[in-house]
Amino acid sequence: MLSKWLTTVEEHGVKVETVIEKTELAEGESLNGTVYITADHDETEVIDFISLKVLCEQPNREQVVIAKHSFQLVGSIHSKDAEMVPFELVPDDRWICNEEEQLIFQTTVVFLNGTEIEEVGVIYYHMD
Repeated sequence: MLSKWLTTVEEHGVKVETVIEKTELAEGESLNGTVYITADHDETEVIDFISLKVLCEQPNREQVVIAKHSFQLVGSIHSKDAEMVPFELVPDDRWICNEEEQLIFQTTVVFLNGTEIEEVGVIYYHMD
């Protein structure tokens, strides 16, 4: 079982890291993690919002959103500032995938200048 799974998005001196505490969940457990936002000392970039999604990827590669959470940052990130945003997503029966499907966790960072960057990874949910 993996722990401290990480995705990283870097753009214009801004780094957004999503850390998931546990990527293999059993029935009754929540998907918990923290988004860490930092900026280089000489760069400032404004983030419009950050979106976290759990997707069920079907055999035909179609992805269906089964859980989501998003948040906006107030103002811009300035030098030496860092922000931590904890999150929790509670699984339901839509998280149960058959052998041909998989759960994808997606972090999307949308900047005010229109740049949109996403990172994905696989998570697992099992019924006991």
